[in-house]
Amino acid sequence: MKQFKIFWCLPLSIILLSCSTVGKLVTNAVAYQSVRTEQYKADIPDDATIAVGYSIGYDGSLIAIVRNLTDQIMIIDQTKSFFVNSDGLSTSYYDPTVRTTSSTDIQSNTGGASVNLGAIGGALGIGGPLSGILSGINVGGSNTVGTSTTNTTYFADLPQISLAPKSHGAMSKTFIISGIGGHGMSDLGPMNSTYTPQSSNCKFSVCISYSVDGGNSFEKIVTPFYVNALIACPVKRHGQVNEALREVLTIKPDALGESWWTICAVNNYDLDNNGFSRGFLTDYK
Repeated sequence: MKQFKIFWCLPLSIILLSCSTVGKLVTNAVAYQSVRTEQYKADIPDDATIAVGYSIGYDGSLIAIVRNLTDQIMIIDQTKSFFVNSDGLSTSYYDPTVRTTSSTDIQSNTGGASVNLGAIGGALGIGGPLSGILSGINVGGSNTVGTSTTNTTYFADLPQISLAPKSHGAMSKTFIISGIGGHGMSDLGPMNSTYTPQSSNCKFSVCISYSVDGGNSFEKIVTPFYVNALIACPVKRHGQVNEALREVLTIKPDALGESWWTICAVNNYDLDNNGFSRGFLTDYK
């Protein structure tokens, strides 16, 4: 219980103290959202060829890291690798004609990405327990910072990328998932909904094409995701945010045990900094 109080104390204090900058801060609700892969996969087996780790930011930004588990050179074909958004829109990881707000060059997001990569690295078994934080992140090269003994290189925005044996790298773009994160929960009324892969109203997927025979043939790994829980509890009296938070956690006792989840205080001030997210998702083939 003591650890639980410490866990929530700082984020909620930041949310509450922000009222001093805007006059009267009005928090209407506390909202929670969690995402799962359609097929949960825990430990990566020894005979797997490829593993992919996914991190979702509080703003709904999706980062994918690919790990080559073989002793062969792996070719990632970014022209045949896609992000399919929750609205059904499919976007290639390599498309020089696409420059919209739904896709962002990775160079502009390295600050937030470096934080998210640590959790993914641990999930993919990269570098052992002392190398959980993957630092030294840049485009087209690698370097080591601090105590980390591994490097994560972002793939250049090229049609095909060669990935060395037993190495890993981040796909060349991040994508913003519609309906995920703080902005996706900003206008929720009171609700308590759980979903299956079939009933979820927010589903998205990633398809990555790869070859381990020099490009003679390509396989694909497709990872479907879905929102499995969406909860919003109103703040019944001004300032009683903790009561609404307690109600969320009473409704869903395993809220903090989901693979990925986010929580936010729905208020009249700042949708970008009124909550936070935790977790990662993995897939392999």
